[in-house]
Amino acid sequence: MKHSLIVGLGLAGLAYAEHLRRAGLSFCIIDGGKGGSSQIAAGIYNPTVLKRFSLSWNGDLFHSYALPFYEQLQSRLDSDFIHPAPIHKIFIKQSEHNDWVSASDQQGLKMFLDPKIHANANVEVNATLGHGQVDHTGRVATQTLLKSFRNSLQPEELTMETFEYDKLETTVFGIQYKQIKAEHIVFCEGYQMVNNPFFKMLPLIGLKGEILIIKAPTLKSESILKGPIFIAPIGDDLYWAGATFERNDKTLNCTSQGRSWVEERIRKMISSEYEVIEHITQIRPTVMDRRPLIGTHPDHQNIHLLNGFGARGVLGAPVLSKWLLDHIEGISELPTAVNLSRFESYFRQSD
Repeated sequence: MKHSLIVGLGLAGLAYAEHLRRAGLSFCIIDGGKGGSSQIAAGIYNPTVLKRFSLSWNGDLFHSYALPFYEQLQSRLDSDFIHPAPIHKIFIKQSEHNDWVSASDQQGLKMFLDPKIHANANVEVNATLGHGQVDHTGRVATQTLLKSFRNSLQPEELTMETFEYDKLETTVFGIQYKQIKAEHIVFCEGYQMVNNPFFKMLPLIGLKGEILIIKAPTLKSESILKGPIFIAPIGDDLYWAGATFERNDKTLNCTSQGRSWVEERIRKMISSEYEVIEHITQIRPTVMDRRPLIGTHPDHQNIHLLNGFGARGVLGAPVLSKWLLDHIEGISELPTAVNLSRFESYFRQSD
């Protein structure tokens, strides 16, 4: 019997499975192979909010835990998916200079925000007012990470099929799904949670993001550029550019409006000629109160949820998945801010 059946192999499912492996606990993953927002994410690890020159929620904690987690995983998988790179925040107003210097002196931000106002040295970047530099940042190549992790799994640890909710049974020992018996089941489905009968009543909003992969041979930026969007180098003169934040359209169709929106912002940031190589989209699993959804179903003590990471899944997944495992194993309580028990009334309304 397995310790956990994990549904979904994005960043959440991967991080949870890796914590189980490190704890010597067995698991099986079921994944439908459709991919989710993890597959197309830029994978930027950045604990700051550059719109406000502040730390993101738990940003310093997530950052200090995530990097060693991924470095150990990179070594184990003998893969290369961590790409350190500073972020260059392009200034658009003179007043931002003082705000930046002031923020760089704040506790928690000191190690990330370089207090110097840097003059722009790249003629292809539109930054007449210079830029601020964020250190200890970079990108995790999520596609490479997920592929390497999938390839490392034993045949009995991964089943490629669409999960059928009506085949799940709770038993005296835990759960049974078809031929799989486990003590626990952990749903890590991203936005597909809206189809999950155990959790679909929760306020998962979902934000559609459209992204362009562009080729800009003359840009030659090794830094991640931050203006109205991110432009991140991904190798071979290719750059990840995006993304949109669309609340209403929940289809996976790329739109001309989305492409135009991203291109308009690319042109504000760089003067390089570029070619659009790929236009892709996915839906981020975001929550009404902007905090993850983690915890145990109030009526089924062996059914758990790990979701709602939003746009910062790379940074948060290692800690958030550890919190859930420690909660399931009775080691520690979940922080109130993430515990899905804060929405317990939603479960009752659906009865």
